[in-house]
Amino acid sequence: MHNNNNELTLGAPLSGPVLALRSVPDPVFASGAMGDGIAIDPLNDTLHAPCAGQVIQIARTGHAITLRAANGAELLLHLGLDTVELQGEGFALLVKEGQQVRAGQPLLRVDLDHVAQHCRSLISLLILTNGEGFDLRPLTLSTVQVGEPLLHISRRANAGPQPLAQEQSGQQASARIKVAHRGGLHARPAALVRQTALSFNSHSQLTFKDKSAPCTSLIALMSLGIGEQEEVLVSCQGDDCQDALQAMLQTLGTAMAADAHGETPVPARPPKAPWKTACCRASAPRRAWCADPWCGSTPWSWRRIMASMHPSPNGKH
Repeated sequence: MHNNNNELTLGAPLSGPVLALRSVPDPVFASGAMGDGIAIDPLNDTLHAPCAGQVIQIARTGHAITLRAANGAELLLHLGLDTVELQGEGFALLVKEGQQVRAGQPLLRVDLDHVAQHCRSLISLLILTNGEGFDLRPLTLSTVQVGEPLLHISRRANAGPQPLAQEQSGQQASARIKVAHRGGLHARPAALVRQTALSFNSHSQLTFKDKSAPCTSLIALMSLGIGEQEEVLVSCQGDDCQDALQAMLQTLGTAMAADAHGETPVPARPPKAPWKTACCRASAPRRAWCADPWCGSTPWSWRRIMASMHPSPNGKH
């Protein structure tokens, strides 16, 4: 595959059917709030590096890894939906933060039977989190095998170093609040915090223990490692700092609807599934499973059987 500092082809980090981001049964991912990317419904138990790069962030619960490629692209690999709730159960990390990895190198091994029966969906994401200076083009929306070309990233011609932040006025506002999001400040709530911060002129940052992060950086926010109900200091500086602070407190202190403690509803199946099978009802218990490969709670063994019985149009299983 042709890779240089301006052009980068990403290999599939997992094997399985490829989904457009808008088909993911999660509003934060599907809306592109975290960045552009693609999804895979995995049929193998090991996550691989889509390109060479450095591991710059690993979720404290082990379900997500972020790589920085040589061209500066920051790639979030997020395995499953609501997998933060497993608190690391079923995930075996094979790399460490700061480590350099090669394209195709195994990063994470997953107990798919366990994870599939305890999370909302196995659908996994590859997200470009700093897409401002890049163009992203999917190369396929069919079933892929690990390492096959999946996405192409091009650096924009006018992309250069990020401009320095504009000098803010002397107005400042700050307050402390406990993070209400289930599982803490993982990828989805961090994306909402970033969205909120970008809505104001003021510069906002979070301070947790002895570390601070600008609220406009998704990776920096996740690197703070903030857990549920842990207290953070929110600081805003600028001409609309009071409004920014109130909005930030609202975002941090209000759990997302999908994070309400209790049963997580079974998501709707993505449209145009390649085959029809009987799917579990929305009212079924959370541990229920079915033989539908689009159902996020399907056990790994059944998913593999179904994949072998129904080959994709290009002949791959």
